[in-house]
Amino acid sequence: MLKAGILMVTALIFVMPSVAQTNAPSGAPANTLNVPSDQGIVARLANDLDASRVKMGDTVQAEITRDVKRGHDTLLKKGSTLTGHIAKVEAYSKDNPSIVAIVFDQVTAKGGQASTLNVRIEALAPAPGVSTDSLQDGRGMAQTNINSAVGGDKDLSSGELMATSVGVHGIRGMTLGSSVQAGKQYSVIQCTSGDVKLKKGTQIVFKAPEQ
Repeated sequence: MLKAGILMVTALIFVMPSVAQTNAPSGAPANTLNVPSDQGIVARLANDLDASRVKMGDTVQAEITRDVKRGHDTLLKKGSTLTGHIAKVEAYSKDNPSIVAIVFDQVTAKGGQASTLNVRIEALAPAPGVSTDSLQDGRGMAQTNINSAVGGDKDLSSGELMATSVGVHGIRGMTLGSSVQAGKQYSVIQCTSGDVKLKKGTQIVFKAPEQ
């Protein structure tokens, strides 16, 4: 397992330099929302994501499904929307895995205004109740600046991710990684069994980087 993790990290290091050359869309909101690094943001994908169809710059959105709180304060209400853009996409081939890199850097509060933020994808799972591959432990590529592999929950009997969940669950051949380039968090989804494909409603957990 350790050797496999090292190979995944190596692949990520080679992928990310070209991602760093991608520019984010202009017109970002002036306000910044700071989410504690120990606070998971539970959301669901608002649109299908298919590596064979998307292109660099395309928008990806996720709807927050639980209030995000800090103490007694509510930072984000259920129904708020996280917005990202595709920074890199590669289709699957027999020699190379499919890769999609996304920068999530904007959030629009429900009934409120848009703000910038800095988060990465921490966990993925199919929508609750969707028939999938047999449950597997979370799988993730180590970040380029962290040499420990991502572990995962042992029991998702409810079918729902928690704010503390990490890794990929119930999606065969898929792994997660991340890297920081120019102060931005790049979430990297890799699939070794075909093109990266995530259906609308896919569960996602986001985390802010440690300060």
